[in-house]
Amino acid sequence: MDAPTWNEALKFAAGPGAAVIAGIVISVLIEYATGFQALEEKWKVAVYVLLCLAVPVGATALAVLTAEWGAWGDVATTWWPAVYAGLTGAGFGSLFHAWAPEPLRRG
Repeated sequence: MDAPTWNEALKFAAGPGAAVIAGIVISVLIEYATGFQALEEKWKVAVYVLLCLAVPVGATALAVLTAEWGAWGDVATTWWPAVYAGLTGAGFGSLFHAWAPEPLRRG
């Protein structure tokens, strides 16, 4: 299996990979950042949602900067899909966490 191209990596991060990447970052924060561990649950969720939005918007910004796709002023087909991917990822990630059986949760 070949490594993804720059374009493919950006499309993954700007789409279905947004929540995956945010989840990996949260896992690292949980493991190594004591300040993050001390936060109330609602603030941890807020960090996750913001990461889910920041990843696809950041990937889209990189795509525009490197002329892979999109345009700065094109909200409908460049920026809205990134925001939608972030909100969708955050929603499904939060839903899974809220509905995960107790043995799957880490206390």
